[in-house]
Amino acid sequence: MTRIPAHAIIAALIIAASLLVAPALASEGAPSTIPHAFYGQVYGPDGSNAPAGSIIVASVAGNEAGTILVGPAGAYGTAYGGGAKLVVWTPALQPGENITFYIDGVRAAESALFESGGVTNLTLTASAALPKERPGESTTRPVNATGGQSVTLDGGGASAVLTTTGDFQGETIVFTLFTSSPDDQPVPPGTRDVGRFAEITSTIGNDNIQKVIVRVHYTDADVVGIDESSIRVYWWSTTGAWEQLPGGVDTGANVAWGETDHFSTFGLFGAAPKPSPGGGGSGGAVPVVTPDTTVTPVETTPVEATPAPVDAPETGAPLAAVTGTPGAAAPAEDEPVAGAAEPLPVAAVVLIVVAIAAAGFLLLRRT
Repeated sequence: MTRIPAHAIIAALIIAASLLVAPALASEGAPSTIPHAFYGQVYGPDGSNAPAGSIIVASVAGNEAGTILVGPAGAYGTAYGGGAKLVVWTPALQPGENITFYIDGVRAAESALFESGGVTNLTLTASAALPKERPGESTTRPVNATGGQSVTLDGGGASAVLTTTGDFQGETIVFTLFTSSPDDQPVPPGTRDVGRFAEITSTIGNDNIQKVIVRVHYTDADVVGIDESSIRVYWWSTTGAWEQLPGGVDTGANVAWGETDHFSTFGLFGAAPKPSPGGGGSGGAVPVVTPDTTVTPVETTPVEATPAPVDAPETGAPLAAVTGTPGAAAPAEDEPVAGAAEPLPVAAVVLIVVAIAAAGFLLLRRT
């Protein structure tokens, strides 16, 4: 009988397994595309290099499809080898769909069409001035809104509850978050910086916004030295100043909100803590008393151990609990009639002798 080589058996098993697995993958909606990779130069609107650390986000129909940091300045990704590239892909992405790029929340002038498995050298140029500070986060979200009805759009550290005047489908909102003012804007007078800022933009124009509630999150560490109940959302107005929005703060959830009718740059600010009630002239702060170790403690009389009386009950006999005013003598079981001359019991004599001895001992110590 002819023996079948082991490697032939293994190959046959692999082929059979692949024939079984392929229909299962097809039925479960296996990806029909593979990522499209990008690399190249990246510039500000004036042709200067985009700063290192800038965040590039690729977005398709408002959905974030890939992100990469600029580094070194003016470049993203690498041309050759296995270096990092901007990898663009989502499970629903199909060839020919348009890819929009954002640099630190600013839309790039260039776009591209998705190509499954493509590798593209694409130069990106910001369509407006980039912020002076580098953000900590940047992302995009799709917007599908029905006029007059609110829709919640979550950008991580910030969110927006948007109500538009009309219907919008396939639009985009961009959340870019900072821990310091994006363009070195000064702190409003009488407030302190919480360290939470959000640049929010959208392909829906401000003229089409009926109302938007902006919510910005913070941490407990952000509000050290700030009266948390005073935190409010401000927006950077066209007058070149921060203006407070009507709103409030949920100190339990660590989130402040403000209501407006447009997108802009938003920031959290609060007042310094209020002085404690009853404080002195130094701002009302409660003084902290530090113990002085140089003070000699007051001498106290040592407590002498009292010997058991000669007629004490045997070990194990129950003792009565002493109640009443501290220092008062406990009443005797058979209290004599007032004024009657009764001989002192032996126990009392012993106690008197011990007390006299203790007093004498203290007098000797003092001399």
